[in-house]
Amino acid sequence: MSKFSPKAMLIALVVMMLVVVLLFVSWWVIRIALYAPQTVSVDRVEVLCSKRPPRRQIPFITPARQWSSDCGALWRQFGRSHVSEHTFISFVYTSPADNKSYRGTLQRSWNDQNQPVRTGDRIEIEASRLMAETVTDWSSPSIAAENVIRTPAAVK
Repeated sequence: MSKFSPKAMLIALVVMMLVVVLLFVSWWVIRIALYAPQTVSVDRVEVLCSKRPPRRQIPFITPARQWSSDCGALWRQFGRSHVSEHTFISFVYTSPADNKSYRGTLQRSWNDQNQPVRTGDRIEIEASRLMAETVTDWSSPSIAAENVIRTPAAVK
């Protein structure tokens, strides 16, 4: 027998459900307020490789992953089991923050129709209304810092 009354249990359950609903609604409001949906055309599809990061990473101290198009060299250097291979797509989008065109890159293997992504495919993305060079599709892991592709000048 529980030491809480059925009425207290019911109130606690209702409060928990309200918290969950409130979280979903607030996320939806934030998404609408901060991001504008766009349909863009994929203009480049690349398969890039990098050495797998260590299992334990120290946030803000572990350097960003270095991606290379020469997968064979990485396989010879580190072995196939220590190299990860991912598909990256590039596209041009218009930022709602300043109405200028920017190049976006996401780590993504499938288009919106659940088929392997190809050059010329049209996909839905969301561009930030506040930060001109920020874009996501909410399913891509490329919003993580270690997956950002940097130009050679930015890496040095």
